[in-house]
Amino acid sequence: MPSHLSQLQNLSPAPLVVAALVIAVVALVVYEPVSGKRSYARFLQAEAVQGEPARLRFYRSWIIQGCVTALLGILLVLALPGVGLAEIGFRAVDASGLDRFGLSDGSIGASTIAGMVTGAAVAVIGMALVMRRRPTSGTSGGPAQLAAVQPMLPRTGRGRWGWSALSLSAGVTEEITYRGLLVLTLAVALPSQTPTAVIVALAAVLFGVAHWYQGRAGMVATGLAGAALTVLYLGTGSLLLPMVLHTLIDLRALLLPTGAGALATEPAAQAPASGIASDQTSHETARGA
Repeated sequence: MPSHLSQLQNLSPAPLVVAALVIAVVALVVYEPVSGKRSYARFLQAEAVQGEPARLRFYRSWIIQGCVTALLGILLVLALPGVGLAEIGFRAVDASGLDRFGLSDGSIGASTIAGMVTGAAVAVIGMALVMRRRPTSGTSGGPAQLAAVQPMLPRTGRGRWGWSALSLSAGVTEEITYRGLLVLTLAVALPSQTPTAVIVALAAVLFGVAHWYQGRAGMVATGLAGAALTVLYLGTGSLLLPMVLHTLIDLRALLLPTGAGALATEPAAQAPASGIASDQTSHETARGA
């Protein structure tokens, strides 16, 4: 059975379909880094004054923006002839496909996959616990990526629920756009003999650049995570496992140090507004991947 990438490269959709996919992806990879950088700057200003309420509005804004982007991507694929949801990973897991990357002997099963995901989750949580045990003061004590992420971390119980919702949203919507839609577009737009490594590298770079607001270290870290998630997606032909792992990676932030005042009880007087502030950020997903 041909690999998922080979199936995508053999689609040969009409030129107009390829053009529509390319335009959508170009819009995505240009808009997201710039929008994310600007919205992060606005968030920092609001957070310095309002604290957790601004953070909660930010979470909601990210969730909505991510869902809208993913929905538009799905609708585009459904509207185009010659491609469908299966081509962006909405299909059952093909565990044997991991053998094409040398990750299995062809006999891998559901229990092995569950063990892989569990092991990855334990490793992610373990690294987060190590980071949490390091002494830190505010946002200046950790790596550059942590310093960029720390202002977004929740300080209250309500904030932790908000971050959890954001992590789930990002794990699902970013996989649809940056694994499903992006890989499909690269597969049909580039020559059919383009090596898998090139597809993975391009997808990883674009995913990393989308996290421009995290600085150089953040882009490198998320790019590497994106490469691993892309390999997992191409190996299984499904977005299911990448979605699960991506969500777990983002949830690990709940274990990271947040500096002074972390997890304090939220004052009733600072309850967030029910709607999304019009000048609040429009986006970039919660990534820790």
